[in-house]
Amino acid sequence: MSEPVVKGPLGIGTMHWGDSALDLKVAGRVIDEATLVRIRERTREAGITFIDTAEGYGGGSSEARLGRLGFGTSGHVVATKFLPTFWRWTANAVVRSQKASNRRLGVEACDLSFIHSPVHLRSPAVWIRGAARAIRAGHLKTLGVSNFDAAQVRSAAAVARQERIPLVANQLMFSLLVYRSEALQQTVKTCRDLGLTVVGYGDLGQGLLTDGLTPERFASNRLARRVGLTMEQLAPLREAIHACAVRHRKTMSQVCLQWAISKGVVPLVGTRSLEQLEHSLGALDFTLDADETARLDAAALDYSTFNRPFGRRLVFLVFISLLMLAFKWSRAFSPQVTRSRPNSP
Repeated sequence: MSEPVVKGPLGIGTMHWGDSALDLKVAGRVIDEATLVRIRERTREAGITFIDTAEGYGGGSSEARLGRLGFGTSGHVVATKFLPTFWRWTANAVVRSQKASNRRLGVEACDLSFIHSPVHLRSPAVWIRGAARAIRAGHLKTLGVSNFDAAQVRSAAAVARQERIPLVANQLMFSLLVYRSEALQQTVKTCRDLGLTVVGYGDLGQGLLTDGLTPERFASNRLARRVGLTMEQLAPLREAIHACAVRHRKTMSQVCLQWAISKGVVPLVGTRSLEQLEHSLGALDFTLDADETARLDAAALDYSTFNRPFGRRLVFLVFISLLMLAFKWSRAFSPQVTRSRPNSP
């Protein structure tokens, strides 16, 4: 069996690594490139090789910074994502998008590209066939999917077999907030049966499963508002996580990451500073025993993005497409916040 493209125990998410003027406005700050260089070196020292980005992050500026700083030539596996926006309709759109991502990443062939979403008026098979063209043309090495449920994963795998290309991973929301969702359980099992690595995002529940949650932060949490979650409903799960954290002298975040790792998932950690990275690495020097894992599993909730109506998911795709355009326009017509300061890997 060939060695997996996506290796654990953690992956680094770069959603907030863009440096456009809009990134500055949305996030309030842009990560300086000296910090990104230190993150590059520290992940290499720690054996963390998987770096996750997307063409839509910062309008491509996240990819461009990874390229400038040599992540693609520093021993890391750099994965990007193709977003099936509402203006993309043909397989050739995947090829054009991949070539543009490669230019920003500074590579001839990208290690891995995910289809960012299955939601579109066209079938995901169109994008998979486009990825096959990109692979045959030497622009891409392997393909992944993102936010695909069990049936969609099976269909994608069938098309990939027809095209004779490697489908290697599915990136989806994976946390104790969603673990007991039947749709999630079926999707994870399907991925296992087909040999796909599960890459998890949202492992900390967008802050709902961390030590720093206050009533004020809960009230402003978009995920909690969207699913109608109350503090009372969340309390038993938070108590179970906190008990494990106290026992191991860890934080709730570190317990959540270790729990995801124990499930065979590669959790993505958003990393904006070296301190954040070190905190995430603190999830790797302990394990949860079977009783602890069982208590966490029992306390888990069953919210899942797969349960959202297709219409709402389609509206979200339109929104994210417009946001991607806004970032691109910001990058095109406003000076980038940081200047290129190449650093050798």
